[in-house]
Amino acid sequence: MSYPSRTITSGSQTAEGRPSARPQPAGFLGRYPIWGLCLLLLGGLAFGVLAYNVRTNGPLLAWDLPVAQALHAYARHDSIVGFDVMVFSGTLGRETALAISILLTLYFLWRRFWHELSMVVLGVFGGNGWFELLSHLFNRHRPVFTDPLVTPLPGPGFPSGHSMTAVLLYGLILYLLLPRLKSGRWRLLAAFDAVMIILLIGFSRLYMGDHYLTDVLAGFSFGLAWGAIVYTGLELYRQRRYRRLRQAKT
Repeated sequence: MSYPSRTITSGSQTAEGRPSARPQPAGFLGRYPIWGLCLLLLGGLAFGVLAYNVRTNGPLLAWDLPVAQALHAYARHDSIVGFDVMVFSGTLGRETALAISILLTLYFLWRRFWHELSMVVLGVFGGNGWFELLSHLFNRHRPVFTDPLVTPLPGPGFPSGHSMTAVLLYGLILYLLLPRLKSGRWRLLAAFDAVMIILLIGFSRLYMGDHYLTDVLAGFSFGLAWGAIVYTGLELYRQRRYRRLRQAKT
């Protein structure tokens, strides 16, 4: 799998590093939008199946309570270190994720990287808007325990907002970072780290008793589908502008 050169993904800037309004070639999803379509279909189909089961109390929900109870029992006897790791992992999908998103927004504004800024605003912050809408639409209760580990989070639990944000934010960071890594070993390591962070965030939601398994899977699925729509769409728009510029010069 080949990736564009560093000048393609380092923002709209000239070779000397100065910001430029001239469109740049699109990244991987702009050149191969079929992958974005595949991700959209995969995430959309998975979310649709999960949402249907939640609405109809379908068979997939049979796993929710046993998994929640088993993990809660394990968490009650886990070490302090393990508990603190899970608490911190949860912040990666909320408080820490918000701080990273704001820092990325400010950085892209400062460097005038409008394309990357659009990805953060529409993808990550837009995904949080979808979470608010979907959670109140489904209005599904969160797990209830007689001896909760922490104070239960308010509001409905389907889909998991932490899991959705994890896919949208850390998936975007990986997408922007990969073309700048020249070594295949570093690319593989970056991809592994991003996937592990996403999975760890989802597991922390189950560990802390804030969500059912289907909530987390739905968050992953919708994040994948929404990310595919936004990031592929923006890359296609960038590619179209770049081609128009090239044609105007010929």
